[in-house]
Amino acid sequence: MMIIDTPEAARNLEAAYYESLERGPWVPNGPSMDELLKESEEFLKNNPNWLKELVARARERILARGEELPEPTEE
Repeated sequence: MMIIDTPEAARNLEAAYYESLERGPWVPNGPSMDELLKESEEFLKNNPNWLKELVARARERILARGEELPEPTEE
């Protein structure tokens, strides 16, 4: 919640409002959401075992540090 309790605060808010009108809406740079989704779909199609590979690499790093891994449960 914004509290405008002084004339200076009101002027600052008004100035920020008019600056935003001049600047216009924010337009993100980079790929669109559709492009990102398409890239993700292609990645998953081309790398169906990515999660198993990620887990295997994490397991290797943990064991290389000498830490113990808990036994997997059925849950």
